Amino acid sequence: MSVKEKRIPRVLSIQSHVVHGFVGNKCATFILQLYSFEVDVINSVHYSNHTGYKVVKGSRLSVDELRAIFQGLIANEIFEYDYILTGYMGSGELLAVIAEYVRLIKSKSPHVKYLCDPVIGDNGKLYVDQSCIEMYKSVILPLADIVTPNDFELEQLVGSQVKSNSDRYEEQVLWQSIQSLHKMGPTHIIVSSISAAKLGGKEDTLQIGCFTGTGDLFSALILAWFHKEKNLISACEKSISVLHQVLLKTIELCDSINIHNTCGNELKLIESKTAIEAAETLFHAVIIDTNIVQ
Repeated sequence: MSVKEKRIPRVLSIQSHVVHGFVGNKCATFILQLYSFEVDVINSVHYSNHTGYKVVKGSRLSVDELRAIFQGLIANEIFEYDYILTGYMGSGELLAVIAEYVRLIKSKSPHVKYLCDPVIGDNGKLYVDQSCIEMYKSVILPLADIVTPNDFELEQLVGSQVKSNSDRYEEQVLWQSIQSLHKMGPTHIIVSSISAAKLGGKEDTLQIGCFTGTGDLFSALILAWFHKEKNLISACEKSISVLHQVLLKTIELCDSINIHNTCGNELKLIESKTAIEAAETLFHAVIIDTNIVQ
């Protein structure tokens, strides 16, 4: 060919999978492929649906199965990536194996960026056991280039290092937490959400606009737009704008509630395809006074 084709970026995405709905890899794969990424997928769990439903059936990936998958990729010399994305794991043992192979990938290809969404919990509730938290702190975070914790996950990762005399999630505490997390290794930290309760929201307002998969959607969007924009601020502006439009479409189309789903509406990703591709920037970042951390 006379014109050199642009190489398609490759992503290794390791997180949960559901048959119904859009969380974990089911969500991330759609977003990344829509933005022209080649995505290799490893499912940490294979469930019928997300755990907000009354009944969940399926299986979990074992440590031996995960290691065998990695070894198969290596044996066939198809273990080269530009990005690594991880989400829900469920056990510290899985995280230890992932860390081992992330090191291997990065040792062979120093340009590889690792985006870690440390799925630990939300709204004061843990999704994983303590072994996961310790493994994130001691092994995973030193390898990560970008991390996207929510406020609860941030507290779990650095809470013992941050002290506050206030019940409110003050800006000073937030900045102290981010600085503490930086010291663990990550270059870029994005706090994906702060609960309404910590911002003074009332209990009745917290039940409005509840969704599942928003964290998984956000981390996939950040990876995609960080690659495209080469700038974290621009990536955040694009990602939040697209996420906002997906939520608006989901609200518009969710005129009924599934009584078996106690954890919010399923994202309407397919119906949002046009908005995701257009990626109109609706929100712009504001630089605040960083002296607050002093």
